[in-house]
Order: sequence, then structure tokens, then C-alpha cells
Amino acid sequence: MNRTILRNVTIEVGAQRCEERDIVIADGVITEIGTNVAAVDDDEILELAGHLVIPGLANCHTHSNENWFRGKFDNLPLEPWMIYAYPTAFGPAPTPRDVYLRTLIGAIEAARTGTTCVVDFIYEFAGYTEERLGAMVQAYRDVGIRAQICIAIADRPFRDTVILDEKLLPAEAVRVLDAEPIWSSDDSLSFVRRMVEKFHDPQGGIAIGLGPSGPQRCTDEMLTGSRRLADELDLQIHTHVLETKMQRRSGLDMYGKSIVAHLADIDFLSPRTHLVHGVWLSDEDVDILAGSGASVVHNPISNLKLGSGVSPITALRTKGVPVSLGTDGMCAGDGQNMLEAMKLAAILHKVEAIPYSEWLGGRDSLEMATLGGAVATGGKGQRGRIEVGQQADLLVFDMDDYAFTPLNEPILHVTLQIPTQALTHVFVRGEVVVEHRRLTGLNEKEVLREARERATEVLEEHTRAFDFGDLLIPSLSAGWQGALAWDSPVNRYLG
Repeated sequence: MNRTILRNVTIEVGAQRCEERDIVIADGVITEIGTNVAAVDDDEILELAGHLVIPGLANCHTHSNENWFRGKFDNLPLEPWMIYAYPTAFGPAPTPRDVYLRTLIGAIEAARTGTTCVVDFIYEFAGYTEERLGAMVQAYRDVGIRAQICIAIADRPFRDTVILDEKLLPAEAVRVLDAEPIWSSDDSLSFVRRMVEKFHDPQGGIAIGLGPSGPQRCTDEMLTGSRRLADELDLQIHTHVLETKMQRRSGLDMYGKSIVAHLADIDFLSPRTHLVHGVWLSDEDVDILAGSGASVVHNPISNLKLGSGVSPITALRTKGVPVSLGTDGMCAGDGQNMLEAMKLAAILHKVEAIPYSEWLGGRDSLEMATLGGAVATGGKGQRGRIEVGQQADLLVFDMDDYAFTPLNEPILHVTLQIPTQALTHVFVRGEVVVEHRRLTGLNEKEVLREARERATEVLEEHTRAFDFGDLLIPSLSAGWQGALAWDSPVNRYLG
């Protein structure tokens, strides 16, 4: 059995106390932690004195289909933004090579910034195929990070899922929207089952999950069918819930009660259910979640960029609801850097009107990104700590870097800054994915060169879809303004 020894690394060994230790890795697992660990002839020894080691970070929400749109569509709230970033019609069909390249764009940044596991909530508006999903799987394998690919499914027509001013919707737009094909619940779940049979390999780093897009976009048949399939095949479910004020209003209109209350009524919630965003949760919703075992995936960057609001994360954690962190997609947050998400999560909630003794801080955000991430990715008890028996997903930071000078509490240097430049090594399942700040599995420069060349063409291929979005904007904007003006008993805006 070949072993790797990380010699004289700094780790946290107690409450706010860091010391030097040796970490021994074998077969992808931490097998020993100690001082002056004896080496044998076949051991690979990395001398890393002056380096901090922490658990790898889990990015529990992104969408690689957005990766062509980095730095695009500013100053649009979620629902108007979505008709461009997620075309309702005329979306071009990507080739498997397109899918491979766009997935690599995000996976490269994720690995280089400390993500060892990602939840990719994937949409394919031209239709899912095994070849396209296989291209995603290959991209994550080539970079070397874990991926849980949640296949987005929905069976409600677009006009039923948002609040529109129908008087402002052109007849041509209605004709196009009504002609868009919709997969049935049975067809969608059958496809997920086939992809599980083909690609699901959690021990090998690739997991398939269910992604009912959001309750307002799915019939109860699809939601309950997702729960049954997840229970049968031991899968995780991720779904967008109460991201915006419009969703709060449309949920009440659809169900006559909160979306969360409805999900509880149909027995959708369980410890394998992970609600993404959860911005417009009420106090009653928080109580329901606390009794269900379900978790919430916090996306502070996109919640701010898209003007959605501030999620009640402090209340959720106080009630015992597991919380993880995500960057959201490349167009919603314009990056895949979990160090950035951790910093924002650590400081954003200090503006709540609560005693400062209850504030969330840097150690809380690290917990969300590691232990919370293990919950949301099906790895609870296996990942998220530096302990014997844990999977060896580890990050190594150079403490000679300016971000650690002067050195005080090493963990806070990581969580209250964004010390990307100090990250030297990334281990996933004990394998070196980043070594001396360079990816080990592929030629990053060549990949990015090809992606840049293809990106111009991809944007041109979206012209018709973007033009169709322009037709929908007046109606959707009016609906958004109506939701904004609604006197909601829940407020997640500032002021």
C-alpha cells in the first residue's frame, strides 16, 4: 500500500489552536496523524513546514451550463435574468465538446480555488443526451475533483412558473412558448434512472442526483416521484426554493400556503433533500425544516447580485437546520471561488438585528463549506474534517504568503480573506489535483485558449434566444414589479 506523508503541516488540533503534525494518506483516506511519523521506502514524503492544511471545500450549488456567460447580464433580478441565461426558446444545441469545454472552465477555477467537490445542477435546454452528460463526467474526471451532477427536471410550462402581465406578452411569444416541448415526469425520472446506471460512482468521485428545478416548476407528481426514486437509489435531491419574493407570492397563489409547508404536506422533505437559496423563508418555514432533516444551500453572492435578498441563515443554524455553501452559476455569481463565498457568508449576516454574540463568523462559514458540504453531497461522516478515517480531500496554504503576514489565527486568515494566491496544493481522494499552484491533470492554458475561441461563436449562436428574451421582458418585468410591490408578511430585503 503506497502512502503519502504530508510532513510538518500546520493543522487545527483544538479550539483555535494550531500545531504541526504529519498527515499520512493511503488509499484516499487519512490513516494517521502524529508527529515524527516513521516512513518506509515506498512512502512519498512532502515536506510542508510553514503550510496550513484544512479540509477541502464543497461548492454545493453551481450550474455549468452558465459558464459561457461569465461577466454578462448585470443589474437584472432573477426572473428577468433567467430568460437570457436560461433561454425559454431557441437555445442552441451544444456539442459534447462544447459541454466538455464549458464544464472545464468552471472546474478549473473550482480546483484552483480550493473546491474538492461540486454540485453541478445542470440544465440542457436543447435536451439531455447520454453523450452530453458523459462529456461533463469526463471534464470533472480530467480536472480531478468530485462532482455530484444533479439533472434539472421540470414539467410545468414557463407561463405557469412566473408572474407575468399577460397583456404585455406578444402573441408571437405566446405561440412560441406554448409550442415548447415539456418532458413528462415519467420520462424525466426514467432518464435520471438510466444516467444513474451509467455514471453514478460516488466512490470514484462522480455521483448523479435529482434536480427538480423548483416546486413552482414541477408538478406534485414529479416532486413525489423524485423523492421515491432518491429513496430507492440512495440519491441526493437539490431543488430551488423561495429564492425570490416572486416565488414567495407565486407559491401562495399555487398552493394556498407556503411552498415549504406544501413540500412537507406531500412528504418531499427528508435528510436527502437540499433546498437551494431559501431566501424568503418565514419563521414557520424554518421550524418545518428543522423538524424534517432537510438542509439549505446558502448562495450569498448570487442572492446579492440578483437582488434576491438575504437568507435567514442565522435563524436556520440556530434551529439546527444543516446549511452548506455555494457560489451559484458563473453568470449568477461570476466566479467559482468558494473562498469568496466563505468570506461573504462570514460577514454578511452581522448586519442582522441580533446580539453580536449570535453573529456568524469565519469558523461558521468554514463549517458550512466543509461539514455542511458533506451533508449536501451525501458524504456526511466521510468528509469535512482532518481526522483518521476521513477521505483525504485537503487544501494546503503557504503561510509565508502576504495573506498570512502577520500570522494570528490561521483559520481566520483563510475565511476572512480570499487567499487564493496562497493555495499551493489540492488533494482529492488522496490524489494531488493541484501541485505548486498548477493543475496536474490537464494543460490549463490549452483548454482556456480553446474555450476562448469557441465562446465567441457560442454567444453568436444564442442571438435568437436573446432576441426572444427581449420579447418577454416587458411582461416579466411588470410581473416582477407587481411582486415587489406586494405587501409580504416576510421581508428579506435590506430596508
